[in-house]
Amino acid sequence: MKSILITGGPTNEYIDEVMKITNMSTGSLSRNLAMLFLKNGYKVTAVFNHSVDIGRIDDLISAEGLPAGNFVHIGVETTEDMMDAISSCKGNEHYDAIIHAAAVGDYKGEFSFLLEDMAEELFAAKDSAKSSADFLAIMENPKCRLNDDTKISSYQKNLTAKLTLTPKIIGKLREWFPDTLLVGCKLLENVPKEELYSVAQRLAEKNRMDYIMANDLADLRSGKMTRHICTKDGFTGIELETPEEIYEFISNKLK
Repeated sequence: MKSILITGGPTNEYIDEVMKITNMSTGSLSRNLAMLFLKNGYKVTAVFNHSVDIGRIDDLISAEGLPAGNFVHIGVETTEDMMDAISSCKGNEHYDAIIHAAAVGDYKGEFSFLLEDMAEELFAAKDSAKSSADFLAIMENPKCRLNDDTKISSYQKNLTAKLTLTPKIIGKLREWFPDTLLVGCKLLENVPKEELYSVAQRLAEKNRMDYIMANDLADLRSGKMTRHICTKDGFTGIELETPEEIYEFISNKLK
């Protein structure tokens, strides 16, 4: 039995114990792909955000009489949760393919502060600061940062969050799964197709991915679900529209 790992949904990055940064992903593509692979005899490990509804997958398993062990669901919240979950899978079994289709957030909250407090802290340092680098050092690690281990007050009109980059999961996949077919995704918005292909090509080359499914948010909004298949050598000329076509493309590569 062939085994596949699929990531899906957004990642959520907390600003405090209540507020979080997320994105519009529903994880529906990943869920539909999981169902197609399950129906066709694959073992599927789904590393999905908790928001992804897997009820249809459970219904499929019941209706088709599929072995419950063929579906392993790992629910995650943050980017680091997802990275840890995928990393923990690397020693469990061999995966024939990984489809990294999750909409991983680029940024997470590092800390929060009030603008008036930051202004006071910078003003107090104006005589001792020798360059803009001194002010930058204060802004990167201010004394006025708020305690984000609890809920920040709802009445702070000048609340400001400093963001920092999340870890890049795609950059670890080849290291963790050296012999696995790796398929990633890249979403841009309202760009020429040649630019979309070029960005996807560089992503595949940098991260040693076998394929990148590239699409444009402007196309998605107009109802065009086209995913352009790119490799480290560029656009392959292959365009896939539906989960069924994506399934057929990947499963054919595993024969």
